[in-house]
Amino acid sequence: TLTLDGQFYAPGNFTLAASQGGQMLRWEEPRNRYDQLFYQAEHFAWCVGQGLTDSPIRPLARVLENLSVMDEVRRQIGVVFNEER
Repeated sequence: TLTLDGQFYAPGNFTLAASQGGQMLRWEEPRNRYDQLFYQAEHFAWCVGQGLTDSPIRPLARVLENLSVMDEVRRQIGVVFNEER
């Protein structure tokens, strides 16, 4: 079982426990190193420094595909954001 201490999209602490009640692992992320999207901002800065207009790790086309899938999932389960009303 994976248990996240905070929001799933932000770096942070987590615990991983074996399904049969055996070993448990704990990861502690230094809290002073980031604010929610630290790693994305760091990678963006690296891309800018390299003169890139797109990430070689996560290109814009792939991001847009993922957002499209997420929009379809929201549509199918009936989730509508206030901004879409």
